[in-house]
Amino acid sequence: MIRVLWLAVALLLAGCATQETLFRPAAPQTAGMADTPFSVSGRLSVNMNGHGNTANFEWAHSVASDDLSINTPVGTTVAHLSRDASGVTLESDGQTWRAPDVERLTQARLGWTLPLSNLVWWIRGQAAPDVPAQFDADGSLLQQGWRIRFLADADNPSPYPKRVDLARDDLTIRLVTYRWQ
Repeated sequence: MIRVLWLAVALLLAGCATQETLFRPAAPQTAGMADTPFSVSGRLSVNMNGHGNTANFEWAHSVASDDLSINTPVGTTVAHLSRDASGVTLESDGQTWRAPDVERLTQARLGWTLPLSNLVWWIRGQAAPDVPAQFDADGSLLQQGWRIRFLADADNPSPYPKRVDLARDDLTIRLVTYRWQ
C-alpha cells in the first residue's frame, strides 16, 4: 500500500512539473478598452497572515455579470459568488449574503478583499484599464496596492498567463489556470 501511495505522489509531482517563464503583460490600457467574455477554471490558493486554503474554481465572466464557484478537489461547491447589475450575492454554508460590490462583500465575509473588478483583467495578463499602474524591474505589475506577477507555461504557449500571483500586505492569492474558453 505504501509503495502505491509513493507512486501516486511521484506521478502527481511529475505531472505538475512544468517550466514556468515570465509572462509579460501588455502596457496599461486607456479608456475604450473592450472587456470580453471568458470562462476559465483552475486552482486558487489564498494565504493570509500565514493561514492558507486551496480550492478549485470555475469562473464565467461577461461585461454584465460574473459567476464564480469555489469547489473542493472532489468537485463539491463550497461557495458561489454571482455579480450582476443588482449587486453581488455570495452563497456558502446554506447562507446567502448580498452587497453592492464584490470587494465589500468579500472583506465583510472573508476578512480580505477579492479584487474582482481588476482580476478580470489580471487573470488575462493585462493591467486594468484607466487605473494607474507601473511595472517593477522584475516584470511585476504594481496596481491599486497589489503586486501582480504573471507566469507562463513554457511547454504550452498561450495568450494568457498560466499562473497569476497577487500580493498585498499579509495576503497572497495565487490562480493557476487549467482551461480557457
